[in-house]
Amino acid sequence: MLSPYPEKILDSIKNCNDEFMIRNENITTDFLRENNIDFIVSYGFKEIINKSIISLMKDSIINLHISYLPFNKGYFPNLWSHLEGTPSGVSIHIIDEGIDTGKVLLRKKIYFDTSIHSFSSSYFILKGEIENLFNSNWSRIRLNKIKGFIPFDKGTFHLKKEGLNFLKKINNDWDTNINEAIEVFKKSN
Repeated sequence: MLSPYPEKILDSIKNCNDEFMIRNENITTDFLRENNIDFIVSYGFKEIINKSIISLMKDSIINLHISYLPFNKGYFPNLWSHLEGTPSGVSIHIIDEGIDTGKVLLRKKIYFDTSIHSFSSSYFILKGEIENLFNSNWSRIRLNKIKGFIPFDKGTFHLKKEGLNFLKKINNDWDTNINEAIEVFKKSN
């Protein structure tokens, strides 16, 4: 597992009697072979996984992403869903050579009252939702029992620097009320 915060999904992995390792850094093909790794779960992992790993582990690497794919691929998906009015949600997808472009296994739309939520509070709701989605489906995911699909919508993509540039324009960073941030966004575009 590639994750800086795996705690909420480990019980599901343990309940299936799966052995696991937790890593916070990129891995090599030698590491995979030496450790007999047959599945990778990426959750909150910010690095791009090497193409050689993806080729070796074809369809056996999933990502837990806090966006309703294909919308808001890349960095700060929660920020952009609110600012651009695209669907908020969570997705579990196969990792391929693109960024958040692999087959979607599962996804769920999440609706927010943006008058009462901040980016921070909505993030923690999304984090809980992706953990719940994983936990209720790990036994099927690990056995490749969920047929993935590529969404028809065009979707959106954002770089880290785009989000950081916008965050400089608002007063309370991630604790800014979403509606207030949307007004700033509209005025700056």
